[in-house]
Order: sequence, then C-alpha cells, then structure tokens
Amino acid sequence: MGGLVACAAMFDFPALDVAIGLVFLYFVLALVCSTVNEAIAQAFGMRARFLQLGLLNLLSAEPEVTAEGRETLKKLYGHPLVQTLVRPSRGLDPSFDPTKPTNWWRKPPYPSYLPSRTFVAVLTDLARDTKDWSAEATPEQLEAAEKRVRVANGELEQAIASIPNAKLSEALLAVYRSAGSDAANFHHAAEQWFDDAMERVSGWYKRRVQLFLFVIGAVVVLLLNADSLATGRVLWRDDAARAAVVSQAEAAAERGAEEVDIEEAVRELDLPLGWNLSLGDAPSDVPDDPLAVVAKILGLALTVGALTLGASFWFDLLSKIMRVRSTGAPPPATDSTRKGEGEQPRAGTGTDD
Repeated sequence: MGGLVACAAMFDFPALDVAIGLVFLYFVLALVCSTVNEAIAQAFGMRARFLQLGLLNLLSAEPEVTAEGRETLKKLYGHPLVQTLVRPSRGLDPSFDPTKPTNWWRKPPYPSYLPSRTFVAVLTDLARDTKDWSAEATPEQLEAAEKRVRVANGELEQAIASIPNAKLSEALLAVYRSAGSDAANFHHAAEQWFDDAMERVSGWYKRRVQLFLFVIGAVVVLLLNADSLATGRVLWRDDAARAAVVSQAEAAAERGAEEVDIEEAVRELDLPLGWNLSLGDAPSDVPDDPLAVVAKILGLALTVGALTLGASFWFDLLSKIMRVRSTGAPPPATDSTRKGEGEQPRAGTGTDD
C-alpha cells in the first residue's frame, strides 16, 4: 500500500515534469536531425545506391559481386519495366553504368525502390530471351546453361536454366523446385526471396543512417549547446520554464509527431540553448573551470547519445509519460478492498480473512 501511495504522490513532483522537458527536447532535436538526414539522403540518392548494392549482391548469388551479377544488373536496369520507374525529367543516361558506384556528388538516376513483382517479372522475361543472353555469354557459360536445360522440365524451368549467370540460375531453380514446379507458386516464392534480400539491404541502410544521425546529432548539439545536465538543472529550478516546456510537450503529444512544426518548436523552446561565448557558469557560457568543462562535455555527450535513438522513440516515450501524468493519483480509499496486483486494503476496514 505504501508503495502505491508513494507512486501516486510522485505525479505531484517536479521530477516528472523535468523528465518530460528533457524527453521533449530530445524529440525536437531528433526531429531536426532526421529532417537533415532525409534531405541528405534525397540529395545524394542514398536509397538508390543501397538498392543498387543489394541487387548486385542478389544477382551475383554470392557474398562477392561477380561479373555475371553486374551483367545481369545491366539487363535488369535496362528493361522497360524498370525504366518506367526512372523519373521522366532525368531521362535515360546512356553513359551511366548501373553496376559501378557513382561519385558522391552525382545522384543515381535509377529508382530507390523496386517492387518485388516487377523484379520477378523482369527476371522471368529476361530468362525467356535466350537470344539476348547468348549474345554476350562466354562459350563456357552457354555450355553450362545447356546442361541445366537438358535436365529441366517445362518451359519456365528451361528458361530459368538457360540463364548464363550460373549462380543466379541455380538459385532461381531452387526457388522454382521448392514451389512445387508451379509457375504461380514460383512467382510468389521468388517475390518472397527478393523481399527477404531487401530486408537485409534495409538493415545496411539503417546502420548507415544511424552513423549519419550520430554525426548530424553531434553537430546540432554543439551548435545549439544542447546540454542535458544544464537543461535538467534549469527545468528543476525554474518553475516558469518547466511549465512552458511541459505545455509544449502536451500540445505536441495531442497533435501527433507529424503535425509538429520543427522550426516553431525549436524557436519556442524556453530552454538554455545557444552559446554566449564568454567565460562563466551560466548554462550558455563557456565553462571557466575544469570541473565545469567535464560536466559540459558529459551533458553534450548525453544529448548526442539520446538523439541517435531517433525522433519516433522519444515521441512514443513522451506520449506514454503524458498519459501516465494525466492519469494522476487514484481516488481516495473507501470501505472496499482492491484485489489483484498490488492488493490494497482500504482505510478503516482492516483486511479480509
């Protein structure tokens, strides 16, 4: 019972509002970092680059990229079904080699997303075009393909077996046979194979984004002097600042993350952000003693680490805290007894036998 009373009383403590203020600060700054990161990703075609790398890996059907995988990717990117995904204003650049990484300042003209059904449709169409494959295949590749065709049954299986890219052909044949040698089931299984590979590519991209967010977060935190320790002290001591930030957090939680105006949120934050560039002990001052320097570095590092968790993490946490805060303390005890987890005898009645 004592634990429940203490927990209920906690909702009247400034500590909860300080936590809300810090979480809201992290959410707003993480939103800034995510926006900057998305702008960079769009400007340099990061998703298109990772899709290109993932397709090279998938079409090589080996840990290392092969010459056959590169040749297959050229055919795939040159297919009309993929060309329709290229933005019309960019057009087809004949000099662009989709199998080679582009310079960092040059955005790849090819799509950043490829539907699984399009991928399978293009591969099966290319598999049936044996004349196009044989024009560039080596005699050894053609001989190996002919051996696979001789043991294949059915038109689709023979078409897959005729692909000179031996590793890709074997992988597709395995998918075909696992689907019961049925064309419809093969298309579904091949789409699932592609989606599984793209899940791995998404993991690569997320790890790269995490690194970018760390770098962007460090720059944003240093520019804004977003010190978690200093901010916590201000929120604890200044009732007006704490109330203003909690009010902002409540409004943001009610509207939703998508409705938050980043520029307005940063501008209205009643927190010690920015640098004064003069020595002193104020939150915006440059620290004037070794202990304060260590505290400043620690406070900035805590903020950078928090921002790497992302805006969605902090908004979800903010929403949960705001729901807990709005719940408040339980009603006064009556002569009834609350049973279950945390059993609490009501005042004046004693306990049940």
